[in-house]
Amino acid sequence: MHANKHHREPAAKGDDQIAFENGISFQNAGRHVTALEWYADVKPTGGRWDIQASSARMSLLIGLKRAEEAVVVGTQALKRMRHYSVSLVNQTSRALNVVQGPLPALNLCRQALRLAAFQQSPHLWFSAAAYASQCNQFGRSLRYLKSFFDCCEASFGGDLFSDFDFAPLWQHLLCETLTDEEIAALRTLATHHHRSLVAGLRCPLSYESIGHVPPGLRRFLCLNLATMTWMPRPNATRAQQATFQTWYDAVRQEARQSFEHAVSKALAIHTATSGECA
Repeated sequence: MHANKHHREPAAKGDDQIAFENGISFQNAGRHVTALEWYADVKPTGGRWDIQASSARMSLLIGLKRAEEAVVVGTQALKRMRHYSVSLVNQTSRALNVVQGPLPALNLCRQALRLAAFQQSPHLWFSAAAYASQCNQFGRSLRYLKSFFDCCEASFGGDLFSDFDFAPLWQHLLCETLTDEEIAALRTLATHHHRSLVAGLRCPLSYESIGHVPPGLRRFLCLNLATMTWMPRPNATRAQQATFQTWYDAVRQEARQSFEHAVSKALAIHTATSGECA
């Protein structure tokens, strides 16, 4: 299959592990087509190397605008998965979102989150909350955010306020009358330690955000296919980097103000009881 095989170490490794590691090596070198071939060499056993290779393969396929193929890879891998993999569910839902829209992606996340093995994953709650926002299911999005914060660690690589998937939620919270369900979810977020955690989250732009970035900024951004995030190219000028940072901070601040406004409104309607801190 490969004209020039990557060097194989004589160590006692299985062929699947070697194929996966070669895929990583070629991906890191920017040789994406060759990396995809190596990932595809991993046998479809449903085991560790198969699932890791399938996840990495989907990430590359999405970044290369071959999301339809990624959906097929993910759907098949989920059927044979022998050990629960958050990455596999996340990448498959991301591919579904690109090809079919947010509702199938949300449904896949909801199906996974019914299983106890997935319920302590902040990444999956975060994804589900974002898809629920895109589907205008704002009460559900807020509930999922509450679950996200309940199991989130400070090192989590997500940012509610620069991920465009959450834009419908922030607009809704800013402009619409809140339902009792939304007020309850916001109040839960605000009356614990979550507000400071929300304020501190920062990361590069998600893959899905690029369509909403001004064209003048998009031309000097590059996609990291390992993390599926956008950042200024290494050769971007200081002026370009500063322009991007200014835009990024403005988007984040606007979304954060919408959230804070909604929290204030919810707490004014339902005053916190003694022992809670807003």
